[in-house]
Amino acid sequence: MEIVVDTLNIIMMIKHSTMKFSSFLIFTAGLLISLIGKAQVNTYDVIVAGRTIGSLRVFGNEAKNDTETHRIESNFKVLFYSGKYATQTDFVQGKLVSAVSAHHVNGDLKEKTQTKTSTKSLYEIWFSGEDGDDKPKKVFNAPINNTVTSLYYKEPLNISQVYSERYGQMCNIKKVSEGNYSVDLPDGKQGIYSYKNGQCKEVKTDLAGFKLRIVLNEGKNSLK
Repeated sequence: MEIVVDTLNIIMMIKHSTMKFSSFLIFTAGLLISLIGKAQVNTYDVIVAGRTIGSLRVFGNEAKNDTETHRIESNFKVLFYSGKYATQTDFVQGKLVSAVSAHHVNGDLKEKTQTKTSTKSLYEIWFSGEDGDDKPKKVFNAPINNTVTSLYYKEPLNISQVYSERYGQMCNIKKVSEGNYSVDLPDGKQGIYSYKNGQCKEVKTDLAGFKLRIVLNEGKNSLK
């Protein structure tokens, strides 16, 4: 009789342990799925003359099947000048299908550029806002695989041109030293992008006449 009781107790203990282990596996799987579903957000400090005047956030690459979405948002304030800048680009099978760039200054829309694929040509480009209303629509007849926004997501290895979502045209890019690349912008300015282990660490460029640095802040990176 005691043997039967002991056997039943052992079976119950094993069953209880199995249930606890199964619950642990379910919890762990759910946690992993939750973490995988959250995209990394890299935060950069916008610096002028050694002073942080704002931030720029690079949202994780939202890749699904053959599609990718790149998105950047920034805000800054210097003297009486405050601004917000945002871009979003969508790719299908590595080819750009749409892009939106918007720049607000002191609360007003300064300029907005929209790029979309068209049946008549590969791309049609529209401008709006204070600086864009007088610009005519443009047509671009060449495939676009890399943009200025893409430079925050990957090092431009073996790439000679990138598309500017803001200006609606291609920009030359060249390697100037190991991990450093220069981009010639249509307004005559130049941006320098620096990488380490394939990740963009710093960008040097101009804004409203100010020399600025956009520096990756490792301590502010997060999951969203």
